[in-house]
Amino acid sequence: MASKLIGTIRITPNPGDETTKPHFEVVFVPYSGRLNTKTVRVNTHEDLVAFLQEIRLPEDEASRWAGRARGEGVVLISGIERTEAQLKESGLLA
Repeated sequence: MASKLIGTIRITPNPGDETTKPHFEVVFVPYSGRLNTKTVRVNTHEDLVAFLQEIRLPEDEASRWAGRARGEGVVLISGIERTEAQLKESGLLA
């Protein structure tokens, strides 16, 4: 049986600069323990919604969280429970 990890998804909008375009940075922050997590860059609001759906958030929730990230800044989605394999598949875990 695959072990489940519980944590928070943090979405940080990045306005970009001279060398990078605007994007969103998505990272999984575990509640306990240390993991080799990776930051995933998502370029557009639509791509962010699609990414959140890939990590198994319902479409309505994904749209709502992506909209909040675009409008309000840093967003924390708590209580995310996924297997290590799911997090690796999405690029959030090395």
